[in-house]
Amino acid sequence: MNQQRLSPVNTIQSDMMLPDVLRRFPFLRVIFDRYGLRGCGGPHGPAESVGYFAKAHGVNEGLLLDELNRGVANPAAVTPVANSLPNALDQLADSIYRRFFKAGVVVILTAGAAWGALLLVRIGVSHSFTAISIHDINAHGHAQIFGWVGLFVMGFSYQAFPRMKHTSLSRPDLANMSFYLMVFGIFARAIGEPLFALPMFRELAVAASFAEIAAIGIFVGVLLTTLWRSGKPFEQHDFYIIAALLFFFMQAVYDLGLLYATTAAITREELLRIIATYQAPLRDLQIHGFAMLMILGVGVRMFPALFGLAAPGPKLVRNALVLLVVAVICESVFFIIMRRSGNHIWAIPLYASMFVLAGTSIALTFRWGLLARPTERDRSTKFVRIAVAWLHTSMIMLVLAPLYMRVILPAAATLSESGRAAASSGFSHAYYGSVRHAITVGFISMMILGMAGKVVPTLNGVDIRRLRPLWVPFAFVNVGCLMRVSFQIATDFGEWAYPIAGVSGLLELTGIAVWGIHLWRIMNGWKPAELEPSGPPTRITADDKIGWIVEWFPQTLPLLIGKGFAPLANPVMRRTMARAISVRTAAEHHHLDLESLLAELNAAAFEVDRPSTGGSRGTNFSLPVISHA
Repeated sequence: MNQQRLSPVNTIQSDMMLPDVLRRFPFLRVIFDRYGLRGCGGPHGPAESVGYFAKAHGVNEGLLLDELNRGVANPAAVTPVANSLPNALDQLADSIYRRFFKAGVVVILTAGAAWGALLLVRIGVSHSFTAISIHDINAHGHAQIFGWVGLFVMGFSYQAFPRMKHTSLSRPDLANMSFYLMVFGIFARAIGEPLFALPMFRELAVAASFAEIAAIGIFVGVLLTTLWRSGKPFEQHDFYIIAALLFFFMQAVYDLGLLYATTAAITREELLRIIATYQAPLRDLQIHGFAMLMILGVGVRMFPALFGLAAPGPKLVRNALVLLVVAVICESVFFIIMRRSGNHIWAIPLYASMFVLAGTSIALTFRWGLLARPTERDRSTKFVRIAVAWLHTSMIMLVLAPLYMRVILPAAATLSESGRAAASSGFSHAYYGSVRHAITVGFISMMILGMAGKVVPTLNGVDIRRLRPLWVPFAFVNVGCLMRVSFQIATDFGEWAYPIAGVSGLLELTGIAVWGIHLWRIMNGWKPAELEPSGPPTRITADDKIGWIVEWFPQTLPLLIGKGFAPLANPVMRRTMARAISVRTAAEHHHLDLESLLAELNAAAFEVDRPSTGGSRGTNFSLPVISHA
């Protein structure tokens, strides 16, 4: 077997950055594309290491490195990826996420968070959650689920899921059609539902819902066809995603039925009966069935790779899916049965399904939360961890709802007007609204902020390490969510809490706006200016880059070569790949003691005198210099 031997200079290693590898060996792009790089990060790929790429795309790192190095040894053997799609459709598939993400930002800053903040201010001023039309509330909620969550899920899925399966998106043209149908449906519904009493506006809202159902049907079909066409076996996380897709379609059909019923109600009593019976199950299908299962499926697959969070055990992942799907269906069905029959014995299986939902979701996500020990440093990690904390908060509140309704409220010394009504009826709109807000904004929205803050720069070839850490949106959204959840509950006990709860939406809106502008600029091509070190440091640290160290202190080169950094003998390597590799990373890769390496580098760089007694370090330092001179 005659195989060309690679020199160390030409060896691809796991800690090398993709842009440096592809600048030096552009023909290797087809290998990376075969494993899902396609269109990601521009011609030189995202600012991540080869090893990180392997983890994120589910590729065996050893096999990938072997294939890359065989390609370097024999470039003629590297064959392009077969692709039957026209070039225009291929490019559309690679960038289609942008239009979904941008539309999602527009929705959240108009009919979503902005409208919600305005409604909340009106509630705060009037000291009543019933002071605004239920049709306005439902139109706002619809924009949040379909326009904010739905558009981001669709954009992320079209971009990421084919790459997870190392294939291309099936029918980008249909995926593009689903975008226009969805956007029309979201904005037409936001206009048509509140104004349904005017001529043709109810018909507009109904037509909007049909357009959304068609868009979601196309989305589900394209995604399932892509997964099936990949030829890859289905993994455990795939079944979470499939279940979420089915709930997505199911809730859209249910939503159309509820829209038709509420806008056809003749009396206020009939409207309230419909809302009291059928609205909560719709929200359960949307939030627990669609959004939560989709996030959990993506998390099981990607959080260990992207953020270094612990992976749940396979048995837990498998059993949790069954329990969660059954719990979501049961909480919706038993609620409707209880309301229609008027028999509160059905509250027992309803509460049992909520308990299963809460316990299972907490058990599955516990190691991603505030107590997690992520191994990757990333600006999005804090969003993921706090989102999990909000999920647990919402689930614990859900389980404690009977205690609040039946014990705490009746025993309270002072109650507001809404609190007295809640105590007499056994149902608090304020409390359940807080439960919903904790999961919709605290969990779902924080996950969107974190994942988009990670994915968008990566797809656009921007080094995340050089971007702002997004503390402003993180703080504003979390403080706003905390104010909303806590002070909305407090409205049951005093009128004073309404104004405070009312301004919480403005904080959330501000945080999301800062985040949205930041990501929009990146999607439009903005990149931070290339920053070069201003000059040599007074002391070499673990985070300094090897290439710059050699540039500043040429006398360190023989030492590094003697330590096994043979590729540094090549000037091109010193000016490219080595400038992206820190002393810490290099020491880990070569199994060297970091502190000893730093001490020797500083000694060589700053000509530190060392004693000759026990001077093995001095001898070890000088010999490589002589031998490689």
